[in-house]
Amino acid sequence: FKSGPLFISSKGIGWKSWKKRWFILTRTSLIFFKNDPNSLPQRGGEVNVTLGGIDLNNSGSVVVREDKKLLTVLFPDGRDGRAFTLKAETSEDLLEWKTALEEALAQAPNAALVIGHNGIFRNDTPDAYEGAAPNWREKRPTKSLVVGRPILLALEDIDGSPSFLEKALCFLEKHGIKVEGILRQAADVEEVDRRMNEYEQGRTEFAPDEDAHVVGDCVKHVLRELPSSPVPASCCTALLEAFRLESKESRINSMRAAMSETFPEPNRRLLQR
Repeated sequence: FKSGPLFISSKGIGWKSWKKRWFILTRTSLIFFKNDPNSLPQRGGEVNVTLGGIDLNNSGSVVVREDKKLLTVLFPDGRDGRAFTLKAETSEDLLEWKTALEEALAQAPNAALVIGHNGIFRNDTPDAYEGAAPNWREKRPTKSLVVGRPILLALEDIDGSPSFLEKALCFLEKHGIKVEGILRQAADVEEVDRRMNEYEQGRTEFAPDEDAHVVGDCVKHVLRELPSSPVPASCCTALLEAFRLESKESRINSMRAAMSETFPEPNRRLLQR
């Protein structure tokens, strides 16, 4: 529907200032990059990866504060209650993004099918756009660098650097493949907790001589503690409907369509990884 620069709020994700990012709006999501992905390649071969985004559904509404050029998308309270706020560069951009978002939300997946999807910003109060975000941040527990991260940030941190999970997977690929019982044999629970705590405290790289079973159990723990299922509820529903079709060819085509239409990109990337 639209692409272009917007400023993403520092509130709720640890940044202390607004960050300018390149956003792309589709029928199912609003994703953002550090730079325009269609621009020239970055110096030194740097890859312009997706930094994150928001899954959309048709229950969303758009609120603007023209005096501050703020744009907030609100979803109903409840299991999927959340809100996120962005800032436009100009008043013209603000109104263009408002119109584009309203069009996208009108065509977005049905809210009943996508309840439980994860966004970067989650909020328990409907008045975030009234300046309540600082209070929201105070109410939230300190965010872990390891456990309970949204699927959008499962493999990459907000700045695009590899997450704990991605580093652990890379370690297993390099040092754990030939370890007998890897991902089957359980490690000591205290050792697993200790390694995750050490990561939180600054030991953010895995050494070649670390116990692969400990790292493997860290991976399983992180996946178990994801705040929502990697397989969206909407996909489960669509796959069940597809399976009821009589023709094998129709079933296969419908299942492919279900996975193509109902899988948010972050979920797809996590499962592929």
